[in-house]
Amino acid sequence: MPCHLLHVWHKEVAQGCKLPFLHAGECLSWELKRANLKPLEAGSNVRVGILGTDSILMARTYQENLERQGFEAVLPDKATMEHLVIPAIEALQRKDIEGARNLLRIAIQDLLIRAVKVVILASDEMQGILPRDDPLLKKCIDPMDSLVRSTIEWAKRKEKFHEETGT
Repeated sequence: MPCHLLHVWHKEVAQGCKLPFLHAGECLSWELKRANLKPLEAGSNVRVGILGTDSILMARTYQENLERQGFEAVLPDKATMEHLVIPAIEALQRKDIEGARNLLRIAIQDLLIRAVKVVILASDEMQGILPRDDPLLKKCIDPMDSLVRSTIEWAKRKEKFHEETGT
């Protein structure tokens, strides 16, 4: 389900599916766990920043899965949301790409200053704001990319199983 907010109903939708119905938050947290990230501060959990709309952050789609894998989820504070994240999305909606880029860069930097190892861009509106060669993108991850990689992984395992068993 390639939608950040709809994962709130993941459990209900998955009950009606015959095939595994992957959750973006689970796929992302598993992928980060496999990356064996090291904390920036000795003796603490790896901190992962999350940028998204208020509704996505309130739904805790990503926080709970990260915490289950031993990560510390770090959210923007109220001032960052009010003065950077929401205005960045509004600037994008007004087609002010440069304004949106500048605000998003500052919001990402704000989380990086708070010792996060990686920043989750948990909103479709945030995808594509920064140019592909922007160095800050190396510190960001799109949960939908993790979902796609996990889906491909699942399909390859299933295909290999069928080849090996002849079923």
